[in-house]
Amino acid sequence: MDDLFNGGLDSKLDFLNDQKPTTTNNDGIYRVDLSKIKDKKKGWRSVVRFLPNLSKEGKVGQSAIEKITHYVNIKNAKELSGWFDSPKNFGEKCPLTDLYYTMQNSKNALLIEKSRQLNFSRKYYSYVLVIEDEQQPELVGKIMIFQYGKTIKDKISNEKSGEISGVPCNVFDLAEGKDFVLVVKEIQTGDETYPDYKISMFKPETTALPIYFKEKGVFKNVPTVKGEDNKTRVSPDAQGKVKDFLIDREHNLEDYAPKRLNEEQQAKITDITNFLTGKASSSFSAAKTEAKPSSADFDFDDNFSSTPKAAAATTTDEDDFFSDL
Repeated sequence: MDDLFNGGLDSKLDFLNDQKPTTTNNDGIYRVDLSKIKDKKKGWRSVVRFLPNLSKEGKVGQSAIEKITHYVNIKNAKELSGWFDSPKNFGEKCPLTDLYYTMQNSKNALLIEKSRQLNFSRKYYSYVLVIEDEQQPELVGKIMIFQYGKTIKDKISNEKSGEISGVPCNVFDLAEGKDFVLVVKEIQTGDETYPDYKISMFKPETTALPIYFKEKGVFKNVPTVKGEDNKTRVSPDAQGKVKDFLIDREHNLEDYAPKRLNEEQQAKITDITNFLTGKASSSFSAAKTEAKPSSADFDFDDNFSSTPKAAAATTTDEDDFFSDL
């Protein structure tokens, strides 16, 4: 547990490195639903707290899972359309990536046009605690999985480097993290409407993790102490409660980890290649299972009613905190 409470979370941010190797929440994904925005001018507003990745077995994993996925959208051969986790997730060559660049570099106008049916997405998945959400108040206090893209990943990275405030902050830290305010506006391009996350931001102040007490419907920040190294940490007496809180969730981050292509998907990619390059017509039966995701893996770019706000934590409110345990 040293990683969880004694500064080891900084080693769980590999997703920040530039390395390459449905509309419901039943799947555990916390997503912005533009149809629920009440005031279009105000847009969507919610507040979440990024959480470390503590497994049910008590191990601390990377704070985010990174996943590269392809979506093949062939309108005149629907049986070939579907979702595929890229072998690049495992440091291997990806046939769909190779196909895309082969078609793009072919100097054949028809092939270049067809290559647009091969879409690419790089997403990150992290645990978040929903602190405020005026669009979905039933989610307040729940730990969910947040899927996001480069815009929000860069904001996390900027906090870690101190680029914004001048003071580096690991926003996943349990004693000195930051709440994240999601402000999302509708942007229209042609016939498509999608969410713009650019003005979302981390709050300037650092606070200890707010724990939600369901019986009272309130948040309380966990008590903290200063170590001999002058670093703020969660009070040892509160660490057990924090562990229990972090694993009190319905879904696990690992469920969204990339998966290797199975034989059926590999065969389907061969048919996609033949179909798009004109080597053969589609021979893949529509009756076969399509490679579909269990959730909206390709929300645009990145994927708050007033509930009690978490007050700044100090060592003096430790007794008050434990009175609710």
